[in-house]
Amino acid sequence: MGLPVDHIQEFGKLISFIGAGLVEAGLDKGDRIILIAENSPEWILVYAAVTSCGGVIVPLEPRMKENEIRHLMIHSEAKFIIASRKVFVESIEQMNLDSVGTVVMGDEDVPPGALTLGLVMATGKDKIGSGDASFFKRKSETRAEDIAAICYTSGTTGTPKGAVLLQSNLMSNLESLHSRVFISTDDVFLSILPLHHTFASMVNFLVPVFRGSTVVFARSIKPRMILEDIQMEEVTLVIGVPLLFEHIVQLFAGAAGAAGGKKGLLTKIRSWFGKLFGGGRQAALAATGPAASLSKIRFCVSGAASLRRDVEEALSGAGLKVLQGYGLTEASPVVSLNPVEDPRHGTVGPALPNIIVDIDSPNEEGVGEIVVRGGNVMKEYYKNPEATADVLRNGALYTGDLGRLDSDGYLTIVGRKKSVIVTAGGKNVYPDEIESLLGSSRLILECIVMPIEDRKGNSRPGAVIVPDYNAIASVHKSTGQVSEETIHELISGEIKRICADLPDYKHLYEFQIRDTELPKTPTRKLKRHLVKWTEE
Repeated sequence: MGLPVDHIQEFGKLISFIGAGLVEAGLDKGDRIILIAENSPEWILVYAAVTSCGGVIVPLEPRMKENEIRHLMIHSEAKFIIASRKVFVESIEQMNLDSVGTVVMGDEDVPPGALTLGLVMATGKDKIGSGDASFFKRKSETRAEDIAAICYTSGTTGTPKGAVLLQSNLMSNLESLHSRVFISTDDVFLSILPLHHTFASMVNFLVPVFRGSTVVFARSIKPRMILEDIQMEEVTLVIGVPLLFEHIVQLFAGAAGAAGGKKGLLTKIRSWFGKLFGGGRQAALAATGPAASLSKIRFCVSGAASLRRDVEEALSGAGLKVLQGYGLTEASPVVSLNPVEDPRHGTVGPALPNIIVDIDSPNEEGVGEIVVRGGNVMKEYYKNPEATADVLRNGALYTGDLGRLDSDGYLTIVGRKKSVIVTAGGKNVYPDEIESLLGSSRLILECIVMPIEDRKGNSRPGAVIVPDYNAIASVHKSTGQVSEETIHELISGEIKRICADLPDYKHLYEFQIRDTELPKTPTRKLKRHLVKWTEE
């Protein structure tokens, strides 16, 4: 089902038409182009066209507010902004951007001074048809050391920074990924994650295009519709974030009629999956409901955050291979990935070929800061030498993430360096570890662990908990509203049960209930700096 030659040629033509049209509109080598749009084929075409002719793509989150867009537009010194019609109508149109060229995706009419992508393409097609070779000359002059993209970090720790990725950075990461995982021209990728994020643009765009595989775009982020898309399009590879796989497990649990505790849930999920994967291909083809959606998937990749152990065990134990990986924008972005033939649960695999991972200043448990070296490491943070000096030292990227390596080089992520809670006894508590355990409770929707001071002023771990009220109502078997006292007692009981086997210094000192969803980045990472402990 890979892309036929004529489709690949058509893809190349569309890129050249857009590129030639942008050159005619005034795009020079090194000019920054903001791309702010939802996932679509046009997003991919624009990215490819701009980077092909020496321009610098600046992908932004389409849900950004006007003020955020304007700030990053000024900081990046953008010459053009290319937006979807939805983003243009909701944010860009009223900004009165006189000094920045505006291109709106589609062919519909736009206000004076703006261009449509359709017009840009038509202009480019005419220029190429008349023998103008400006685009192709620019393309041939693009070098490995040229900047390809400025990718602003999602801001889990505050002010966003623009990671400068060279053409060589992206190409290095692309080649490393293809050395680790075989991708067939017959593979079909499902594009779910927002393409403005470096993880998604690499694995759901550059990887399949590099190989000539097929990319299909999910109609929705709703899990049930995603499963329908997987089945209809005969998807073979799914790249997602932990929340997606958690929702898939929940869907299968519902289909299997799961009820009761976690142990019963996982048993029933395994039984349900076993009918699909344990019965051979004929059983898979005959499967109905959610199971039929996954019959052709070779493997899945989970990234951007840690996958809960119970979710990983439920999926892998039932026959669906989910490979965990690790990366960050500053590394273009993938650093490590479990090999298909030998994945290890709870790890993010060994470093990709041509990438070196070291642990700086490991403690007695082997835990220290993850340091990355390789051709995938960014050049710098754009116009931010202080932030650059903090993370780049002698060509090595100090990630700020904590991890440990086993004897075979498999990496386990422990947490963020800045998030570690140091107790009065000098013990290190890693919030991610406790959050993963708490997240396995059906009564807890999500949580965040943070340092809390005890009566003596010493740091101890505390947690902000968002309960799963539907699960609580089911457990309590109440037809009326469950009282706050009951909710607190149930959550307290779950915390005591989960922490029972942990060392005393890891026990939660206190917890607070929160009704609203915790703040997250587009890839579902917790924005820890935005969650505050309420002093009572």
